[in-house]
Amino acid sequence: MDGWRQVSAKVGEDRMEQTRDQKEGEASPKKKQSVWRRIALGGIILSALIVAFFVAAIVYNNVDFRSDAAFSKRLDAAIRQGEGWVGQHKSTILETKNAALLTMLRECNDLRAEPVFAEVVASFLHEPIRHYSRCWKHEVDPNWPVDKQELNMTIAKENIDNKWALYAIAPEKADIDPEKMGLFEPARWQRRQLTHQLFALTILKGKKTEDKKIDGLIEHLCGRLNNELIFDVAVVDIYIQKVAFVLRAGRPEMIRRRWVERIIANQMPDGGWNDRWFCFASGRRPVFGFARPPSDQHATIQAVMALYLVKYRYAEQFGVE
Repeated sequence: MDGWRQVSAKVGEDRMEQTRDQKEGEASPKKKQSVWRRIALGGIILSALIVAFFVAAIVYNNVDFRSDAAFSKRLDAAIRQGEGWVGQHKSTILETKNAALLTMLRECNDLRAEPVFAEVVASFLHEPIRHYSRCWKHEVDPNWPVDKQELNMTIAKENIDNKWALYAIAPEKADIDPEKMGLFEPARWQRRQLTHQLFALTILKGKKTEDKKIDGLIEHLCGRLNNELIFDVAVVDIYIQKVAFVLRAGRPEMIRRRWVERIIANQMPDGGWNDRWFCFASGRRPVFGFARPPSDQHATIQAVMALYLVKYRYAEQFGVE
C-alpha cells in the first residue's frame, strides 16, 4: 500500500508541475506583449517630448515678447554699452586691422556720427602699413585709391572669401573671373562663406548700382539666411553676423525683432559680445566648460552695426520709439 501511495503522490506532483508549466507557457506571450507595449509607450512619450522641446525652442527664438517702449529702451542701453566697449578697445582693433570690421565702424559713423568710431577709422586709414596690403583701405573708404598691381598680388595669396571682397572693391582692376570663383552661385556656399559672399556682393552693388543680377542674388541669399535664422537657437557670432549682414544688405523685412532682442540679451556685462551661447559656439561642435570667454571685437562690432541699423536706419520697421 505504501508503494502505491508513493507512486500516486509522484504522479500527482508531475501533473501539478505540468499544469504550472502550461500556465507559465500561456502567460509568457502576454508578458512579452506587455513589455513591448511599455517600450512603445516610452518611445511615443520621448518623441513627444523631443517635438515639444523643438517647438518651444522655435517659439522662443522667433516670437516677440516685448513692447515697443521696452525694446527701444533696451536697444538704446545696448548701443551705449557697445560704443563704450569699442572706445575701451581702440588699440586692439587697430592692431588687428580687420578691414571688414573697420568698414562696419565707418558705416555706423555714417548713420550717426560717433567720435570714437571716426577716430578708429581715421587712424587706420592714415597709419603707415607694413606687411599689409593698402588696397584693403579702399574697402573701408571707397574714395581710397587702389593700385592694380598691388590688388592682384594680394588677391593671389588670399583665401576665396577675401578674393571676393578684393574683387568687389575694384572689379575693373581685378584680373580674376568672379564666375570661376563662385561669387554668383546662389546655392553653393554655406555658413560663413554664405555670409561673406553676401558681404562681397553688397560692396560690389555699390560699384554696379544698376545690375539686376546682383540685386536678385542679394535678395536670394538674404532669403536663405532668413530661413536659417528661424531655426538658429544659439546666439553666437555667426547668428549676429547673419542678422547684421541681412540688415546691411537693405532687407530689414527679413529680420525679426525677436532676433535683435536675443542679440541684446546676449550682451556681456562689459558691453561687448562673444562667440558663446551656453555650450555652443559658431563651430558645429559644442564647447564644454563653465568659464565664459571674454568679449571680442568680431562679435561686438557686428552686433553694434546691427543695432545701429535698427536704431538709425530702420527704426520704423522695428517699432523703435
